[in-house]
Amino acid sequence: MKHRGIVWVAMLVMVLYLLIGKNYQEATKKFASDFKQQVTQVISNINPQKIIKNYQINTETSKATTKSASKTATPIESVVQGHSLANVYYYQFATTIPSHVKKVFEQAVREYNRTGIVKLVAGKGTQKQNQIFFSIYNKKMTTSNQGTIELGHGGPEVIQQTGVNAYTVNHAKASLNVRYAESVQLSMAVHELGHALGLDHSSNRNSVMYPVDQGKTRLSSGDLEGLKAIYQGNN
Repeated sequence: MKHRGIVWVAMLVMVLYLLIGKNYQEATKKFASDFKQQVTQVISNINPQKIIKNYQINTETSKATTKSASKTATPIESVVQGHSLANVYYYQFATTIPSHVKKVFEQAVREYNRTGIVKLVAGKGTQKQNQIFFSIYNKKMTTSNQGTIELGHGGPEVIQQTGVNAYTVNHAKASLNVRYAESVQLSMAVHELGHALGLDHSSNRNSVMYPVDQGKTRLSSGDLEGLKAIYQGNN
């Protein structure tokens, strides 16, 4: 009798398994079929041509904006990019600078102050303020320079202090090579001061930042645009 009871229980379990298994399989098939229909419907509602067209329009607009900015604005020195600088600078001269060179640099200062974008003030300034140091040097070009003459150099030096008393300033320099008389002219002083303020070389011959001296003493619209890109919002 005991064995008969075990047999009946085993048969009951097998019947239940077959019934449940069959229902489970049917439910699974129905779910898979419904899911496939929903996915097909979603895909059919998508217009791939519309997506591609919108992507192309957005990409072309972005490229056009970048292209326009690069054509009109004078490039910015890489060390200045991404930094927020105040537009006020304090400048001073090296004690060895001759009076006629000092006069040329002072004229260049007036050219930049005339823009209203930056304000250059005579004085030393503090460690936490923008500074420009004007100087001279004497460098003779050799035959290895292939006929090129270095008439001056200038550039920014960005100092960034982090923490509670955080600040970012530019302690820049601008110098003329007095070895050559043609270096002591307003166009060269304006060019080197432009580097000190953060402007890089321009491919536009009308720019004061063109790498070969063109005698330009007034900042072009591209030069002004480049300055604004550095100091916009800090006036």
